[in-house]
Amino acid sequence: MVAMPDDVKNIFDNPECDKQKALTWVSTVTEDGDPHLAPVCFVKSIGNDKLLIGVSFISKTASNIKNGSRVAVGNAVYPNGYMIKGSGEVIETGKYFDDFKERINKRFGGKIKPKAVLLVSVEEIYHLKPAEGKKRIA
Repeated sequence: MVAMPDDVKNIFDNPECDKQKALTWVSTVTEDGDPHLAPVCFVKSIGNDKLLIGVSFISKTASNIKNGSRVAVGNAVYPNGYMIKGSGEVIETGKYFDDFKERINKRFGGKIKPKAVLLVSVEEIYHLKPAEGKKRIA
């Protein structure tokens, strides 16, 4: 795993699903190799090397991760953005799930039922700012 610089954590952090912040996109692949992309907004950095993502509607993404798919997570506000690549874990009980369950219930008044959280272990970080040259920063 690699450590996320503060600016990377800041662009992804949106633990309350603030609509003023950009959506984060999670990419996985099916067992057949078909790509899948889903938007999420409940995102929180855990330490320097993990992202925690609240899941209410991305059952295909969770299924892909359970079947071994690697994960790419991206977020950008022009002209700056980052992509993280790593491994994912689907968590359906425990402290991480309970934390996001409370946040999602507070945000949506119980109308949306949290299903799980995705814990993404950061293995690579890329800068998405338009520029020539190397994009990988960690």
